[in-house]
Amino acid sequence: MIDSKGDVPVVKAETGGVSDPSSSEGYSKLVYEGIWRVMADWFRVPRVPPVLPAHSGEEIIARKPAESFLGYLRLTLAAKVAALVIGDLVLGIILTINHPVVGGVLTPLTLLGIVAVALVGLVAVRLRYDTTWYVFSDRSMRLRRGIWLIRETTITFENIQNVQTRQGPVQRFFGIADVIVETAGGGAAHQQDTSTNGHHGLIEGIENAAELRDKIRRHIAAQNTGGLGDEDAPEPAMPARPGLRPQHVAVLREIDQLLKATR
Repeated sequence: MIDSKGDVPVVKAETGGVSDPSSSEGYSKLVYEGIWRVMADWFRVPRVPPVLPAHSGEEIIARKPAESFLGYLRLTLAAKVAALVIGDLVLGIILTINHPVVGGVLTPLTLLGIVAVALVGLVAVRLRYDTTWYVFSDRSMRLRRGIWLIRETTITFENIQNVQTRQGPVQRFFGIADVIVETAGGGAAHQQDTSTNGHHGLIEGIENAAELRDKIRRHIAAQNTGGLGDEDAPEPAMPARPGLRPQHVAVLREIDQLLKATR
């Protein structure tokens, strides 16, 4: 069972209490959850983790990225928006020098467009965080992510060939890292979009990533089944060895007679 920091049982993942409504913090959380509930309904975002098959008595653990992963996504978005603003201002200055009227009109309009893109990006970042789930059993894992197209990938521990962590300098600042699992035929595990590759699984924005990596490795070492109930399937019978037919016996007798004649 994977029970590292941030894990919660699936039966509890659907619940999420709020603070006392009489406090200012409680009111802010109620407003916050109300806004995102409307957004989740609008974008059809699942509020609960995906279901992973389990045997009787087997505990399923659901995990989301760390809360600091949301800050990491927002900082990444802010950097992109800042680059767009700087580029727009530089082009606006050049255009205003050569064509003052055109530059004076287009530059503010493009800045407003960038602000609109930034607002949409904030919504997308939050929805991306809300739709990301990592669910673990003793035999397999199921990863879900996506906004417009929600993808779920199931990986059995038996099929995993390599597990490693990845952490960039910005991730290090936020105290998070990625765990990458590679299955048979995966090739190089450093591909950019490992989340959509059939031979890779990306668990991103995780605290204590090394601990999770080591626990997955222990599951791999202890796993002798496929993780989806196929351990109960009977092993295929070996084909019976065919016997010799009469014509084969006749040929062998002719060979034996020829060998005796040459002695």
